[in-house]
Formats: sequence, C-alpha cells, structure tokens
Amino acid sequence: MAEVPEACLEAGEQLLDELLASGSTSRATALDLLAVDALITYAFQAAADDPARLEERAARAMARIAALPEALKG
Repeated sequence: MAEVPEACLEAGEQLLDELLASGSTSRATALDLLAVDALITYAFQAAADDPARLEERAARAMARIAALPEALKG
C-alpha cells in the first residue's frame, strides 16, 4: 500500500507540471486542476495508513510541488 500515495502524488505533480508549462489559465483547464487536487488529496488519504510518516511525506510533497514553477524558469 505504500506505493499508492507516491503514485498519486507523482501523477498529480506531473499533471500540474504540464498545466504550468502550457501557461493555460483558462476555464478549459479547470477539470485538470480538479484532477490534480483529487490526486494529491487521495495521496494523503492513502498515506494516512502510515501516520508515523505523514509529516515527513507532507513536507516532501510541499517541497516538490513548490519547486514546479521554479523548474519552468530554469
């Protein structure tokens, strides 16, 4: 079960990265943004099965997601 949180997080990150790279801010991407939100939310729901690692996972996920816009600049 440990791979489910990571798989969902990676899928959400990848989709968000693609959306950021496209530069699209139109309503056409609203469903994609909702999918990103759902994937990240599900990643943490699945990760709750291992509460001892939840804080570490959250910190790592925030750092990875926060780095996405920076990756586009460089």
